[in-house]
Amino acid sequence: MMEFSYETRISVWMNKYHFRFDRNLGQNFLINEAVLDRIVAGAAPSKAEKALEIGPGMGFLTEKLAAAFGSVTAVELDATLCEILTDQFSAADNVRVVHGDALRLDISALASETAAAGFPGPFKIVANLPYYITTPLLFSFLERREHWSEMVIMVQKEVAERVVAAPGSKDCGVLTLMSAFDADPEILFTVPAADFYPRPAVDSAVLRLTKREHPPCFVADKKIFRAVVKAAFGQRRKTLSNALKNSGLFAEKNGAAALLEACGIDGRRRGETLSFAEFAALANAYVSAADGGGTDD
Repeated sequence: MMEFSYETRISVWMNKYHFRFDRNLGQNFLINEAVLDRIVAGAAPSKAEKALEIGPGMGFLTEKLAAAFGSVTAVELDATLCEILTDQFSAADNVRVVHGDALRLDISALASETAAAGFPGPFKIVANLPYYITTPLLFSFLERREHWSEMVIMVQKEVAERVVAAPGSKDCGVLTLMSAFDADPEILFTVPAADFYPRPAVDSAVLRLTKREHPPCFVADKKIFRAVVKAAFGQRRKTLSNALKNSGLFAEKNGAAALLEACGIDGRRRGETLSFAEFAALANAYVSAADGGGTDD
């Protein structure tokens, strides 16, 4: 257990390093130790594995990760927080602090460096993600799936609900479908705003995304699948037929209608009502037609 509370440590380090919270960076530090322990436990860590943490703040979660994983890479954008972290973990030979923008992160280079240090496997991404970049970060990690095996991440509760949303739900969208393509997502638990300092305006939730070897059903081309999904949700209030027709995916005027008919999908439906399998069928039929097979294949 800690000798001093997290609040006390924040106050001391704010004075020592002249740190001030930057609202533009969404800096809200988790100060409930029981929740920190539950996050780490959710990743089922081992000393043979390596963790990647985004937005470590003052290192409260980083401490837990360092005790549980063989290697921890902590990526922090704020220069003052990097100074605090570097001083705090100067004696820890399994923690590396990286000053940088997570959205521009060269995860491939980090993976190679940690592999050279004796940790060749993929990262487990364990983090309290900065809320202002949560969605683009998730998409970025999903695109670089070869470098991680699992994500245990704290996000805004509403984002977590979008990730795990069921077809027909108002929360179902592009993030839902693309998360399901690469991972099996689940909400582990929720975290109230009172567990943070400073206190945010919203509650949070901890998500676990376990990487899939294959999507839930056959998809011929991931890029086409993503394009069809994005088109379907590009104009959420429009019917599927109109959304696809106006997406720019079809050269022929009746291309969208023909594709929907070939797949047996009612064009009057809206994107959020379709299942993953139905989106896969649309994408696969589109690929088949583009290859010269026609929409009847």
